[in-house]
Amino acid sequence: MNRYASALCGLLLLAPQQHAQALSPAELLAIQVFRDHLQESMRGPQSPLNMVQLQQLEGGGTTVGSGAGNTVQLPHVAGSVIQVSFSGDDITVKAPPNGFPTGLTIGGKPATAETVRFDAGGTSPEFRQGSVSFVFRRKFGYWLVGRDMQAPAMLAFHTLHWYAPDARYRITAEWKPYPAPRVLRIANILGQVNDETSYGVAEFTLDGQTYQLEPSVDTARAQPLFFVFRDSTSRTTTYPAGRFLDAALPSNGLAQPGTVVLDFNRARNPWCAFSVHTSCPLPPQGNRLPVAISAGERRYSPETAHINLPEGRGPARWAVKEAPVNPR
Repeated sequence: MNRYASALCGLLLLAPQQHAQALSPAELLAIQVFRDHLQESMRGPQSPLNMVQLQQLEGGGTTVGSGAGNTVQLPHVAGSVIQVSFSGDDITVKAPPNGFPTGLTIGGKPATAETVRFDAGGTSPEFRQGSVSFVFRRKFGYWLVGRDMQAPAMLAFHTLHWYAPDARYRITAEWKPYPAPRVLRIANILGQVNDETSYGVAEFTLDGQTYQLEPSVDTARAQPLFFVFRDSTSRTTTYPAGRFLDAALPSNGLAQPGTVVLDFNRARNPWCAFSVHTSCPLPPQGNRLPVAISAGERRYSPETAHINLPEGRGPARWAVKEAPVNPR
């Protein structure tokens, strides 16, 4: 019996019996493959568990290293790594007083004093020394994002936590398009606001009540609809700030009424559930559901959970004003 056949048998046993027949073997297998992919990604170079620094940089020169006197401190690197300054899209890189440390690379090449540029997405070339890498980002100011493959959280990772698959939470919702696209303003935990494009809402019924979720859309993604939502399990068993759900395009496209499958068995945690050195979007007001969605990913661990919080009493980093949705 191969790996996925064994996993499928396990899922059939775990799935609530009153709904077991409603989830087909193919659907159960797809859920398992999705969860396995997330599990493996937690051990990879883009894992949130290896994020060890997210720091906004003030004007003037910036120094990076493990020493206490640096503007940005990173673990597992030399006391002084680089000195940089910014001007528009240009990043001027200089060696610290004792020269560049052994093994430092910039964009995969040995470090030299030079000027490098942000790419079209606002990200610098990668700086790397040993297990540590960092980039500079240009959005809402200048930022440094640092990763360490030897971060304690990375080394301690064991597994993600999930609800058992449940057909009740694989829902075919009605797609209700807007007459014209709107701007969906989504704030993140840092108080920054991104303007996304919204084309409509997915409307569904659960426990006899009707709810709506509004996604942003990125047609370059395999699952173009992106929902940021929160439900009442956030007070007890799921991440307090909310979760993400991806979905395929509606059956008749974005501009026409149709249907869209919302499989909450694939609801996943944002990176902020795993590291404080991240920035994640918060659910728009309309995506905060007064119902329990007991499906998908659960809280990662007690260390990252803030259990049984009354509404509006989460950590201050979530306390941003809701951004209104305005017609385009």
